[in-house]
Amino acid sequence: MNPRIKKHLRNFIYAVIFIAMIGCFIYLGDKYTTKEAPKITITDYYKNVKNNKFKIVKGRELISLLKKGKHLIVIGNKDSDYSEKYMEEINAIVTELEIDKIYYYDLINDKVQGNSNYYEIVELLDGYLVTTDTSRKNLFAPSFYIVDNGKVKYYNVEAIAMKNTDTVQTYWDQEKEFSFNYEVTDAINKYYLNK
Repeated sequence: MNPRIKKHLRNFIYAVIFIAMIGCFIYLGDKYTTKEAPKITITDYYKNVKNNKFKIVKGRELISLLKKGKHLIVIGNKDSDYSEKYMEEINAIVTELEIDKIYYYDLINDKVQGNSNYYEIVELLDGYLVTTDTSRKNLFAPSFYIVDNGKVKYYNVEAIAMKNTDTVQTYWDQEKEFSFNYEVTDAINKYYLNK
């Protein structure tokens, strides 16, 4: 075979293979990007919270919520017994008040990574955080916030302060449950429902 024809034939085969590869990448890219990841619900995090009013958000979305609009936000840690009980209490309150939507942010991934989302959230909630022994302000779970266009109208971080001294069962006695429910219900009525 003539070397020139051989060269053109080889280039033609390479071009066909290249075009086929591009077609495969486009096909596979479309196939796998249009598939939605399974939606995580609050029950996946907390088995005793069966309320479809909770919307799970990631760091970027929480940042947006903290800057604009009027929202109820719970910050939790799905691996914490304190968060489990806190979520049960919040769930009872929002169910009783027939709240349409409440946002849940699980802080553990962003906090462990120490990524920019975590530090921006800390900056946005600066005056409403717990100061540690090292005088650093830190975002802990569980906590509850009512925000209105970038301003925190109410927050509750009371349960996190007791983590080192009480068990969940010791801390959440009947009196604590009653006072917590009364305080948070009153705050939601006042700052969120405008009653």
